[in-house]
Amino acid sequence: MPNRRFVVAGLQMATRRTIAETAEAVVRMVAKVAAKGATHIVTPEMLLTGYHGHFSQSQRDEAIENIIRPACRKYGVTLSLGAGNFRNAAGKLMKKPYIQTVVIGPEGEIVGVHNKTVPTGGDLKWCVRGDPKDVSVCVSGGLKFGNTICNDFWVTPGGCTTLPDINLPVLLGKMGAKVIFHSIASGNIKGYLDFHTTRMEERAIRAEVWVVSANHVENPKLPLNAPSGIVGPDGVWRYKAPLKGEQFYVKTIEV
Repeated sequence: MPNRRFVVAGLQMATRRTIAETAEAVVRMVAKVAAKGATHIVTPEMLLTGYHGHFSQSQRDEAIENIIRPACRKYGVTLSLGAGNFRNAAGKLMKKPYIQTVVIGPEGEIVGVHNKTVPTGGDLKWCVRGDPKDVSVCVSGGLKFGNTICNDFWVTPGGCTTLPDINLPVLLGKMGAKVIFHSIASGNIKGYLDFHTTRMEERAIRAEVWVVSANHVENPKLPLNAPSGIVGPDGVWRYKAPLKGEQFYVKTIEV
């Protein structure tokens, strides 16, 4: 069966002062990449709400409902959006949020969610761990894909990680994912750059998937320590965005 082509995009972005301002910035970026043909887009980890556990759930919900979902429908794109969520699967509010990726389809519908399964020790002080048994793949726009969130993917050894490595990329590959959209907020400690980069290469090979990543801009003056870009199933980078400042890329892959 011949491969299909998909146009994917990554948004290397910073969180704005308010959730609404961030949502509007996401929409502007979505418009830019959609104009270049992108159909599947990934944002950084916790982009919409900020990387913390004291955001407003109501503002988060309103931004997704009134700003971001209509934009996905307008531009006909599938968006993997980094956003915390205090609601569990039953819709009940929790004391601590999930670190979550919300997947919004081209009709503006919620296609699925992924809750970070391997939060760092620091994350666990304010977030709830996603249950690995709830991990699933999504199908949208004809593409079968999975989502990972930062330490989900590479499980940094040492003091950062207190949970076992479930090798989520390989698990998603076994579930049939052809692409993993990887949302990152890894910071600027440059000693991790080589580890993050090579881990993305190695796990793309083992999972036999494309990896499409987007990192969060914490300090625009400092380089990030994990690339936003695309790794093929052979572990070869097809594109790496500059490590400093806000960037976006649009590339075609064959799946």
